[in-house]
Amino acid sequence: MTHDFWRSYASCWSAPDAQRTELLPQLTSADVSYRDPMTEVRGREAFSAYMKQFQNGYPGHRFDVERVDAHHDRSLARWQLIDPSGQPVQRGVSSAVHDEEGRLRDVTGFFQAQS
Repeated sequence: MTHDFWRSYASCWSAPDAQRTELLPQLTSADVSYRDPMTEVRGREAFSAYMKQFQNGYPGHRFDVERVDAHHDRSLARWQLIDPSGQPVQRGVSSAVHDEEGRLRDVTGFFQAQS
């Protein structure tokens, strides 16, 4: 639930398929649930497929985790989406419930309005 943990998770959103396939079991439970305003998926394979869909829609973009707050089995990450030129194009927060091994079990992403 540390900043480094969330950075590793964020890197999955822009990682090549093989790297994402290797990282996700370390970061998510097999039955992970994920939702944001655009989707709701369950299971590591479906989650990975959604990440791939994101990459196709936003080529060259990456997430930067700005801050993480955590207690018990919960965490909240504040992030920004960075375009290929290095400019932030979206901000948001993701809340998570972690399993007994600290992996993500349930994640909800919220996109903040751009000013």
